[in-house]
Amino acid sequence: MRSRPGLPGVVSILFLMTTLQWIGPELLRYEPLLIKQGELWRLLTGHWIHANWPHYALNMVGLVLCWALTEVSWRLHQWGWRVVLLSLGISLLMLVFEQDTVWYVGFSGALFGLYVLAAIDSLPRQRFLASSLLAIVALKVTLDQVPSVKMNSSELIGVPVLTEAHLYGAVVALVIVILNYALGFLSVKPTQDFHE
Repeated sequence: MRSRPGLPGVVSILFLMTTLQWIGPELLRYEPLLIKQGELWRLLTGHWIHANWPHYALNMVGLVLCWALTEVSWRLHQWGWRVVLLSLGISLLMLVFEQDTVWYVGFSGALFGLYVLAAIDSLPRQRFLASSLLAIVALKVTLDQVPSVKMNSSELIGVPVLTEAHLYGAVVALVIVILNYALGFLSVKPTQDFHE
């Protein structure tokens, strides 16, 4: 039995994040003060760890749903570059616009970006579903910015949610899409053989 395209990438991300979660958030979380002192890995790893196991589980379910719903056929390196670019982009935006943030952990910002990238990638094959996902992400990101609307999972995961990370994830994803169309640096070429 052959695995679905894209599964190795999703499994690799799950394995990486599970391993990092066991190491512990304190060593890897996004902390601007420590980043400015040279701990640059935190620009990436802060998005790959979580405050607790329920937080981790919620994001990993979201990742699997992203892959399952959109049926993207990204290879391992294509998942990897997307996650790295989204994580780095979100962190850079947070350094500029969220200067009061002491620390941050979680994959949700990058996950919002992955949903945007996956939906756009799957538009030719699944127009209705992809369009619906893009509309849902746009609505959620918009409502996240309205102070009177409380639509986050902070009670479920036991920590405050930095909803701006969701916005930044979507923005970085759109920048990636624009650069991809302009430069073709992340292009996914259609292939007949997905099980190499």
